[in-house]
Amino acid sequence: MAKVDRGKDFEGQIRTAFESIPDVSIDRIPDQMGGFAGGSNICDFIVYDCPNIYYLECKSFYGNTMSIHSNGEKHHYGNITDKQWTGLLDKSKIKGVVAGYMIWAIDWDKTFFVFAEDMKVWRDAGHKSINMKEYMNIPHYPIKGQKRRILFDYDMIPFLKGDNYEQDKH
Repeated sequence: MAKVDRGKDFEGQIRTAFESIPDVSIDRIPDQMGGFAGGSNICDFIVYDCPNIYYLECKSFYGNTMSIHSNGEKHHYGNITDKQWTGLLDKSKIKGVVAGYMIWAIDWDKTFFVFAEDMKVWRDAGHKSINMKEYMNIPHYPIKGQKRRILFDYDMIPFLKGDNYEQDKH
């Protein structure tokens, strides 16, 4: 039996979590049809929580690994498009901007955030993927949530406050 793509469900749960926080703005950047005319987006959401703005790309995957290296394709880094990769890195250089990836490892019941800069350091160190057996070695924020049947109800307040950041353990 084919596995169900839970990506849109995950995005919905992230949106709902931010919408439940007073004085936080979240905007969904609509997916564009096939990226025609170079119109692909760098992220799924833009979140504002004074004084910071967050550019968040949601990624979900089954199994043990999420690819982050170029698969020989000119403009694609595994699960991350070239536009997302460069766009989030560019945004991350701006004061007051947080840019990165909300990742849900479906089979592991783990959700975490990785800064765009930390993802680049990880890839530049020779890693081609985030493997769940070693994901603790990449700096990240665990995103806590209450699991329902399949999806989670997330608490994003600790993330916005910067609580629970896991330092590099190398």
